[in-house]
Amino acid sequence: MKRMKLFYFGYYTGNSNPNGFLEFPGCSNKMSYIINCMKINNIAIDVICLGESKENITHKSQSIKIDSLENNFFVGTTSFKLFSKIYLYLQIISILIFKVKKTDTVIFYHSYYLLFLFKFIKIFKKYNLIIEVEESYKAAWGKSDSEINNEIKNLKGADAYIYVNDLLPNFIENTKPYVVCYGNYEVKDSLSTKKRNNKKRIVYAGLISEKDASDIYLALNAMKYLDDSYSLSILGYGSDYALNKLKQYIVEKDLSNNVVYEGFLKGDDYINFLNNCDFAINPRFLSDNLSDYTFPSKVLAYLSVGLPVVSTPIRCIEESKVSDLISFSESADPLSFSNAIKKLNLNTNPVFTIESLDKEFIVDLKRLLENVAG
Repeated sequence: MKRMKLFYFGYYTGNSNPNGFLEFPGCSNKMSYIINCMKINNIAIDVICLGESKENITHKSQSIKIDSLENNFFVGTTSFKLFSKIYLYLQIISILIFKVKKTDTVIFYHSYYLLFLFKFIKIFKKYNLIIEVEESYKAAWGKSDSEINNEIKNLKGADAYIYVNDLLPNFIENTKPYVVCYGNYEVKDSLSTKKRNNKKRIVYAGLISEKDASDIYLALNAMKYLDDSYSLSILGYGSDYALNKLKQYIVEKDLSNNVVYEGFLKGDDYINFLNNCDFAINPRFLSDNLSDYTFPSKVLAYLSVGLPVVSTPIRCIEESKVSDLISFSESADPLSFSNAIKKLNLNTNPVFTIESLDKEFIVDLKRLLENVAG
């Protein structure tokens, strides 16, 4: 591969968070995996860690050398909240203009409000641009088809892509070089021993929404149709209002004996908790026209520790290389979802497929970067 400098822009705090950024665990986890795959290929990378202060504190930009291949550069923050995003924009512009050369490659983890900067500056800087598309924000926000299509249109024009599912190339660009990566394929070793008891322990991990028509409440309502041989552990994050509403709902619906909110876990604590469960659930409330633009990262987290998974039928999973590892309900209603749980075969192990996807992606990523560098 022609010698080039590689910059990876995203809201990354995977190694540390010295400037007190607002954190986005899903983003950091996916970026950490891709960074590790580059390093396995002996590719050096400058990670430009973007963010704004969660406590409105001023920090200077700083650089931390992680190892011989990885350097993390953290942008500065300001205590003036109204100026915070503008300050972030100015720093990105400065890096793209003064640090990135024409022969360099920029990987941009798609953020809706930053996309225009990377595309506009590319016009005269001529760097190689790879856009990592993890979702359509307009689809995630439940916006209209026209707004979603406009966002998709704006994503066109990069030199290459890293897509989160197999549907996105047909929506955005399928004639440009691309790779597909559903999530973190690194198989996790257990640091704990699974404790068996009389109950089948289900785990749900993810956002705790305030809305009644949401993933977590689909999971809770499905529990009403299951007997006492099942228990549900909830790992997740949300607003104080959403968490209080969740706890109150569990009590009001007489689910306290079988449903427990365990808090928000990450890192080894999260992996070890998953290893003490029997299977996991992915109850998605989004319809296909919205979920076509994403892939639930929790599914890969479940599979990578060997957990069987029950999911509602969404196309981004059904038309993926892990579809054979998933047990799908017939529809996205609580009764149908509970029936799928009852029929689940617990004597399966998805780890070998995930290991295969890991090896494939490491090779495909290197080929993509070679293709872009020329």
